[in-house]
Amino acid sequence: MTVIDLGDVAGPGAEPAAAPVNLPRLRRAALAVLAVAGLLAAAASAPPAPSLVRQLWATAYGPGDTLALDGRTVYLNRTSPAGPAVTAFDLATGKPRWSTPDGAGIANYGVLPAGDVLLAPTVSSSAKQGTIALDAATGEQLWHSDGDASPSVASGDVLLAETDQLGVTTALRLVGLRDGHEIWRHPIEPAVQWTTVAEGGRPTTIASVTQTGDVTIYGYEDGVVRHRGRIPWNGVYSATLFPADPYLVVVRTASAQTVATIYRATDLRPMWRSDELIGYVTGCGALICTAGVRGVVGREPANGGEVWRRGDMNFVWNLGGGRLLLSAAANLASATTVLVDSATGRTIGRPIGGQQAFSTGAAGSLLLLRGTTTPPYRTAVNRLDLATGRQTVLGTVDRFAEQDCRGTPGYLLCPRGETLTVTAVG
Repeated sequence: MTVIDLGDVAGPGAEPAAAPVNLPRLRRAALAVLAVAGLLAAAASAPPAPSLVRQLWATAYGPGDTLALDGRTVYLNRTSPAGPAVTAFDLATGKPRWSTPDGAGIANYGVLPAGDVLLAPTVSSSAKQGTIALDAATGEQLWHSDGDASPSVASGDVLLAETDQLGVTTALRLVGLRDGHEIWRHPIEPAVQWTTVAEGGRPTTIASVTQTGDVTIYGYEDGVVRHRGRIPWNGVYSATLFPADPYLVVVRTASAQTVATIYRATDLRPMWRSDELIGYVTGCGALICTAGVRGVVGREPANGGEVWRRGDMNFVWNLGGGRLLLSAAANLASATTVLVDSATGRTIGRPIGGQQAFSTGAAGSLLLLRGTTTPPYRTAVNRLDLATGRQTVLGTVDRFAEQDCRGTPGYLLCPRGETLTVTAVG
């Protein structure tokens, strides 16, 4: 039977008819109410999600100490009355693996992991730089040589720059990474700067420049001179030489203007120069980026053609893997920062606001570090997925100097006072 509602048809003073009770519907409604109440109660009483950051261990870390990371090992270069010494610690447990003796001649600045070798700088009584190669697993000394080291794990060798007492490079030497065997050595014209240029991830040429702008190009494998030339260099506040593989970049600052010129590394042919006021130049994946008051611009390395421009940003950091960080200010805590695709300049994910520091995370990610006000005196750790831009809250730890932290996949290392704290992440 179909029931049609006609309104109130009872006469005046008549009692309203009792509505029939739908028991099955009442039971379903009651169950629904109880279910919702149960969910709310469970949500209110459930413990918060466990933090994905936790302190593992800590060790003494003085103002003059430095550290280096390699896989699951941290190398601390510590000062002492007898001279600096290097100690290798297991990242997961803090257990010391080995330590060099005090007074071994190691300088009081950073060591350099290179595959299964650890390169430690030395300084002699004549102030000349040298290098000690240590077995990264045992600390055993493999070789010792004059020269400041620049290793290439891909080619299994080390380029050593021999310097005089004034720090001017006077000779270049290529040796084996593991055995120190000399492959070649050549005296060079006194150079104020030098750099290697690579193609396909392997070094191919070396460029050195004198105080007067005389440049020599050497073959990396044999040290043979490939080309000589002269470039504008002196008469400015500062000049620097660096690679944007496979090109060579020279940046000169005079007065309030910085000019960058891009050269072909093989023969010093000028490819292009910046045509606007810029702050600095850097490699951006397959492009070269210029950054300044008019924004960040991704340019074609061969001709300087503009590929993309971000007028809302003024600073750029190259993360590798086709990803950049762009910010409107050098002080990250006071500006919005974005993750972008290096090929297009397109923003990936949502903006990152108020960040104070970044650190290496797991493969394909970056750790975002920021001091908190609620709760106070804590540092929040978030993970930024470099593929998607997704940000994930991992947890908080006791407050530390975010800008001084170092990261490696799975770990965060931060000085706090005269202590180095190692935290597991993820």
